[in-house]
Formats: sequence, structure tokens, C-alpha cells
Amino acid sequence: MPNFLGLLRQLAALEPPLFVFGSVAEEALLDGELSQSHGDVDVLIPRTELEWRLRQLAVLGFDAFTVYYEPRPGLPLVYGCTRGDLALELGLVDYDPEGDPFFVVRTDDGAVAISVPADLFRWPPTVIEGVSIHTLSPLALVHLRAGASATGAFGPERPGKDDVRQARMIERFFRDADPEQLRPTITPIGGGG
Repeated sequence: MPNFLGLLRQLAALEPPLFVFGSVAEEALLDGELSQSHGDVDVLIPRTELEWRLRQLAVLGFDAFTVYYEPRPGLPLVYGCTRGDLALELGLVDYDPEGDPFFVVRTDDGAVAISVPADLFRWPPTVIEGVSIHTLSPLALVHLRAGASATGAFGPERPGKDDVRQARMIERFFRDADPEQLRPTITPIGGGG
């Protein structure tokens, strides 16, 4: 059985810390514990940090990352690697000239940029069994899931799973928020990307 908490302990020891997203982050924030039902651990990093983060992760035994998803030629969005029974995926975030974060996916109509809140790396760690788990901010997690759902870039939504997690995140952190604040801006990229 994969030891996700052990992997998160190793990731937390890196400087600066790596920030997780996806189901591991949602479970940490919502439940304060981790199950063994995850397929992987998703980490988000700025594209500008990719090379040195790959060197850090190679020291931890994740030394054969491959491109999993490349929505624009030469600009992969997701890399993946396994170490034994543990799978790690690196998602990359880009920044526009004003310093606002976004990521790009491909849709049937071409490439689109999906905004991400500026606070994405500013959430305090959640401690589970003595391990500091750095997650993206709740707003960033909600925007990421909403953007993936709206574009269908990573396949269809999984009813009873993705929608339930999203509803729980909104209920827990944004019960009284304007629904518009919980949706990312999705902008077509000229020329198809």
C-alpha cells in the first residue's frame, strides 16, 4: 500500500516547500487525515522552478519524469514519475506579465488560459500525524477543479466524486461567497496556443 504520508513528509522537508493540490490537498483540508485511496500526489510548481525541482526530486528517487500532458508544443503542463508504488505528478503554473498565475489546457476549440488566484501558495500548512502538508489555498483548489470541469481538458467530471469534493470545499471555506468569485476566468489563447 502506498505510503502517501511518508512521501508528503519528504516533500515537506524540501526548501522552499512543495504545495500539493487535488484529492490529497482536499482530503487534508477537509478531513485532517489521508486515506490510501489516492492514485498519486499532485504538486504545483511555477514553470520557472522546474529544472531545480526536478533535481530536488531526483534525490528522493523520483528521477525519471515524463511528460503526461502537453497542451501547447514545447510547454508541458503535467509531468509524472513513479517510485515503487508511489506516483508523483508535477503541474506547472505560468505567470502573465502582470504577475497573475494561470495554466493552459487544450479544449476542442483550442488552447485556453485558466486563471488561478494569486494566493495559491499562501495557505498555512495542515499538520497530519506530525507532517506539515503544504496545500494550495482553498480558493485555488476550487478554481483548479472548476476550470478542469468547465473545459473538460482532463476528461469528464466523475459524478459523486469531483462534484462532492468541490461542494464540500465551497461549504467549508466559501459558504457565503459570491459564486462568481469561485469561478476562474477562462480565456482563449490566440492562434490556438
